[in-house]
Amino acid sequence: MQANLDEYEKDFNKPLKEQLEKIYVKDQMLRQMYEDAERKFGEESEEMTYFWQLVSEQDRLNEIEVEKIIEEHGWLGKSVVGGQANTTIWLVVQHGPLEMQIKYLPLLKESVKVGESRGDNLALLEDRILMYSGKPQIYGSQIVNDPNTGEMMVYEIQDPEYVNQRRKEVGLGPIETYVKIWGIEWTIEQKEK
Repeated sequence: MQANLDEYEKDFNKPLKEQLEKIYVKDQMLRQMYEDAERKFGEESEEMTYFWQLVSEQDRLNEIEVEKIIEEHGWLGKSVVGGQANTTIWLVVQHGPLEMQIKYLPLLKESVKVGESRGDNLALLEDRILMYSGKPQIYGSQIVNDPNTGEMMVYEIQDPEYVNQRRKEVGLGPIETYVKIWGIEWTIEQKEK
């Protein structure tokens, strides 16, 4: 099994792969503790404010590191650093500021086009950019709090009756299943063009 792994990874840039995989842990470690911390301290607590400060500080450090990698090497595809490390680049950009997201969107698009990155990651980044820009999203990936009720809701979607068709094209499952995670019921009948 190790021989198969070694053969698969023989052309990888191992130092960059390892660097990005460490960044992945830094990106996800605190986020994995979010629900437990919120349950223990409460959403509006001082502890949660501090928690999100820590997440923001780590995000900024990750952004500096990943921007340096992208500027030196471009958007590293899975054939160069493997799937996990490739996903790390997307995650850091996804969690970064809007300017960073817009700057690197074309590189991710090209990487997806040549089969080096995942289409579902591109869809989530495009939706987030649209949401942060005050425009309707395309794939229904962005969930927000309803300002009137405080309940979770799907952020506005362009042509929502075709969202499942678009989701399928990029490798995302049906929106009905996706939104159940947040206790949302999807009631818009789906169509295909």
